[in-house]
Amino acid sequence: MAGNRSSKKKVGGNKSTKPSSSRSRKSKLPRLRVLSLFDGIGTGYYTLLQLGFDIEVIYASEIDKDALMVTKYNFSDKIKQLGSVTEITTEMLDQISPINLLFGGSPCSDLSGVNYRKKGLFNPEGTGILFFDNYRIWNYLNVKAAKENIPFHWLFENVASMENKNKDTISKFFECQPVVVDSLHFSPQRRRRYFWSSILGITELTCFQDMDIDIDEPKLEDYLEKNLDRQANVEKVGTITSKRSCLQDSKSRNPVCQDGQYTGLFITEIEVIFGFPQHFTDVGDLSISSRQKLLGRAWSVQVIRDLLEMLSEKFAKK
Repeated sequence: MAGNRSSKKKVGGNKSTKPSSSRSRKSKLPRLRVLSLFDGIGTGYYTLLQLGFDIEVIYASEIDKDALMVTKYNFSDKIKQLGSVTEITTEMLDQISPINLLFGGSPCSDLSGVNYRKKGLFNPEGTGILFFDNYRIWNYLNVKAAKENIPFHWLFENVASMENKNKDTISKFFECQPVVVDSLHFSPQRRRRYFWSSILGITELTCFQDMDIDIDEPKLEDYLEKNLDRQANVEKVGTITSKRSCLQDSKSRNPVCQDGQYTGLFITEIEVIFGFPQHFTDVGDLSISSRQKLLGRAWSVQVIRDLLEMLSEKFAKK
């Protein structure tokens, strides 16, 4: 039951004497050396582990103390923290190189179309300007990898409701156009995001965009706590943000009905909707609102999993 705290766990034929050509080829693939910017609760790293990649080292930039507490609990010291993205210098990048996978998503609140107080991409008092630190690091590593002839793959994510002028600016810096992926095809949450990336095949994830919701797609009912007579009022929910009231409709009704009353989603249900195990953010003395704030800023594991799985033929797996 959701009211009870379950025990929390950290994430984490005869054989031929001659290896097959496929196994031999895969054994020669490089191990991953990752840099995660705006790392949050470690969604990228969690997803790579779920996919079975052989990760030599992962560095991350994150300054939110609650997020750092969650990643510390779930991953111990496996993520090597570098501090603020604004303080990552070229000297630091040289020290941690080579990096063959860079991913991140700068804060979207000042770019989101639903924020009427948004400060945009260039305001030094806002968070949107942090994109340029992401670009600065991307550009240095991209040029460095080309000079040293090493593989370099990257992924940048942000909200799809941003103004076209901001999307066009980001596209000009990355010299490519983004694809739009909505997590509603992978989970019961609508979460449209732009992805700029060098990963080949990323456009394949957009094939669902013009399709109606299919009967086989994930429904909210499947993500609710069992044996509590909780019933979903909708098949899909809107974008889950840091606010507990984010999923209420125009009449302030929540998406779940229990004991004849409208109610919100349990935080454990939200964790599962995002693709995490229950209690992933249940660390220290974090409140429910603090945990939802962390999740509201996270990636959908299901989407990132499909994106990063496209690297399976590029990097070694365990």
